[in-house]
Amino acid sequence: MQQVSTDAVRRKVKFDYVRVRNDPTSKTMELFQHLLKQSQKAGVSSQELVQETANILQKSFRLRWVMIGLLSPVDGLYRYEVHAGMRPEAWAKQKLKVYKFEDFQLVTASYNAGEMSKQTRIYLEEDNPLSAEDIATVNRPVLMKMTRKSEDEAKENDFIDTLILGPRDELLGWIEYSGTITGNFADPMTVRSVEVVASILASALGCKSWHTR
Repeated sequence: MQQVSTDAVRRKVKFDYVRVRNDPTSKTMELFQHLLKQSQKAGVSSQELVQETANILQKSFRLRWVMIGLLSPVDGLYRYEVHAGMRPEAWAKQKLKVYKFEDFQLVTASYNAGEMSKQTRIYLEEDNPLSAEDIATVNRPVLMKMTRKSEDEAKENDFIDTLILGPRDELLGWIEYSGTITGNFADPMTVRSVEVVASILASALGCKSWHTR
């Protein structure tokens, strides 16, 4: 039997690696690597890190918009800090919103969510009617109340929240995101990826002075 050369082994191993690097799953791992590197950079503020995170999530997973909110260590309240993809007028309204811890329960006086996992829940437009004032916070309010034609279709005011949980499951913030630009909900692998990103942020925020105001 002819012996396989070491050159052939090296070529095969490198070829297989390069092929995997172009796989969508590998691209997602590169996203994780990038955020980890960003979080470890000296001089990078929490504001810069969460903005970079919002930008990358929106672009990588083709989401219509992404918003990230954080707990303020000053008053113990939660506010949106950054966004990617929102209309300026809608963002101006969203960033004025203030939430308490109780507002993140599955069912509250104002919101009704469906649980996807311990970390993630989904809010459907039909289950969460908006006041006239809140309609101004929707990115494209003219598209609200359109008929949902399939279970995969994401309406304009549907959104998903993935919680940013600390080591003792304390709520440090949340990542909020829409459906995709093709009009569907984020697929399960995207949701899992956002959950991993939320865990990276939780670790980074725990190591930084993250009061951004």
